[in-house]
Amino acid sequence: MISYDETKVEIVPISGEKIEGKEETVVFVEQYVKDVCDFSSQYGSNISISYTAYNIAGNPSKFPDYGDFPQAFVMRTYGPWWNKAPSRLIDYMSQNNGGVVSQDYIEDENKIILCSQDLEYYQEVYPIRVSIYETYNPGSVVGIWARNSEGKWCQLWSGVPQIVPHRPRIFSPRLQLCNFKTKMIRLEFNHDLLDYYTELDAVLLIGTSELIVPNNNLHNQNLNDLLQQLGYLEHSSDDTYNLTPHYLKANQDLAVLKKTLSKHCKLFKSMIVDNISKGKLVSKIGQHYQSVPPLEEAFNSLQQFLQEDFPKLIRDIQHSKSNALFEQDNSPDDRFLVPLTDSEYQPCGSFSALPDETVLKILKNLDLKSLCRLCRVNRQFNNIARDALLYTSLNLKPYWHCLDTVALHTLMPRCKYLQQLDLSWCGNYDMIKYEDFIQFIQTSGTLLTHLRLNCCQFVNDAVILEVTKVCKNLRELCLRNCMGVTNEGFSKLENLELFERLELYRTNIETSTLCCILRKNIQMRHLNLAGMHDRLNIDEVAVELGNSCPYLESVDFWKAQTLTPHGVRALSHCTNLREVDFGWCGGMGAPGDSLRALLSSCRYLEKVFLAALRGLTDRDLEPLLLCQRLQQLDLLGARSLTPDICYGLLLFCPKLEMIDLSFCEGISDFIVQEWRQLYPYVSIKRSFQVISSDML
Repeated sequence: MISYDETKVEIVPISGEKIEGKEETVVFVEQYVKDVCDFSSQYGSNISISYTAYNIAGNPSKFPDYGDFPQAFVMRTYGPWWNKAPSRLIDYMSQNNGGVVSQDYIEDENKIILCSQDLEYYQEVYPIRVSIYETYNPGSVVGIWARNSEGKWCQLWSGVPQIVPHRPRIFSPRLQLCNFKTKMIRLEFNHDLLDYYTELDAVLLIGTSELIVPNNNLHNQNLNDLLQQLGYLEHSSDDTYNLTPHYLKANQDLAVLKKTLSKHCKLFKSMIVDNISKGKLVSKIGQHYQSVPPLEEAFNSLQQFLQEDFPKLIRDIQHSKSNALFEQDNSPDDRFLVPLTDSEYQPCGSFSALPDETVLKILKNLDLKSLCRLCRVNRQFNNIARDALLYTSLNLKPYWHCLDTVALHTLMPRCKYLQQLDLSWCGNYDMIKYEDFIQFIQTSGTLLTHLRLNCCQFVNDAVILEVTKVCKNLRELCLRNCMGVTNEGFSKLENLELFERLELYRTNIETSTLCCILRKNIQMRHLNLAGMHDRLNIDEVAVELGNSCPYLESVDFWKAQTLTPHGVRALSHCTNLREVDFGWCGGMGAPGDSLRALLSSCRYLEKVFLAALRGLTDRDLEPLLLCQRLQQLDLLGARSLTPDICYGLLLFCPKLEMIDLSFCEGISDFIVQEWRQLYPYVSIKRSFQVISSDML
């Protein structure tokens, strides 16, 4: 056994032909994250190491301790609260979303993606296990993806969010068989069921140097299925929420498997898979199957196809030609088209007699994949399923893993009436180049009013310039994490004057440019400048908002260090405010009368986040007692608050649903427990740390 950096290597013999008298072996590699490549959000800031995505790299530092630790990775949202806030985003074409909507990601190399997040590892391996060390409020991981050398993503596992007991766990869901090597992993999260922020300590990738499959001929069976079949995966009644044994026994099943590997598994050398032609046929198969089957099964399947299915296919083709079922422009490269079975080649019946307007109303409820499949039914459906009225709103975020230039060009002719477009998370790793998106905007963007490009790496100054030239009616623009846009690019937004929403989380816009944009957009209602730290002079921005944006409803200044009482007072002119987030705005210090002025002027407030404002006092919060619409209140870290003001808020704010009193030293745990019994309809948050998991 050899160890280096964060990687452990173990060489294990396996059955197979001997080469020059030497027994064939396979290398098992265990490695932690080398680097974080991409993420959608983090609770920490760019100038700190506390709660940031980069804490996921390396060995576990806190596990198996349980609790709130700054050394962990934390995302920005949890529970249903953000989806209830006035600033919430409503999905376009929500039917495209699956049963579980991913809200965050992270990626690394040896990479992993959280929230969504991308992570990178040291060595490429065939993944057989991904173990996620969750040290606080586990249960939000809903997807694990792997990326191959050509930039294509394969989903190794997907599941639903879980409600999990308050204890640490190593989450190791059963992965699908993966037929390519990877050192890039992506994790996706859904926070809807979380009671509080989730925290992750590390992510372990276990893989092999060569592809290993069970001895049987079922190519869909993976090592986890084999381990369960052999009884190596043990489950106990108190381990319902852990897909691995107790953490002290984690990966013990793999240790047993290694000892009997030659008995139960066989080895497929890399060159056998790598030498398979990468033609169109294999590429198309790869879209529908997660793995290439063993060669013997492939041969048997081919024989069966030639004897049984091929004659049937010929008859179907002849039938389709004679009846002109498909039009000439049905592109074989359409990424969403799926072959039809016999049962689907049925006549339309009376449905074809319906007026086109009625059919359009019905088809409006279909997701994008279903619309593309419908094009293959007959000529009528082919025409109507391509009707531009069905593509006025387009949500492509769920297809981030497969949306590329070809797919974008395929959709282009259908989008001449497009008004709302969400391309968030799409096009990274050169799947879409900025020139291709510019062409799409030039062809289909004239009527756009809403455009979301969050976490899109192809967005640069040229893209923003073209958007401002073409999309003159743009009311919403979301550019979270678009680090490729410079201040010069942002300055082009001054040419647009209809903005109602602008989201610039972790971008490079400068103060003078932003103020010019706000000055020309008096209809602004939602502004997100979170995570900017000291890049902007937030006081100047707040003054401009007070002077130019009287209809402002929400403002997010989270982690802005340049907000002072002067800027807070300026915002009091925006009397329609329903949501403010001043969390971790260290420049506020002691707010004085500025916060009182804001809270007194803005009586429609529903969400007020004041996390980590150490100088906050009871007097500062007194005007909130008159905010009858208040629903969410974050007072984390307000050390000087007394139980009196909090009790008053519980008593006089009838719509209050959530209040965070974590690390409020003047309020005891005993009082919090008493309030929870008296006001069960209010979710009272209280973070904590447990140094030893045994204390749980």
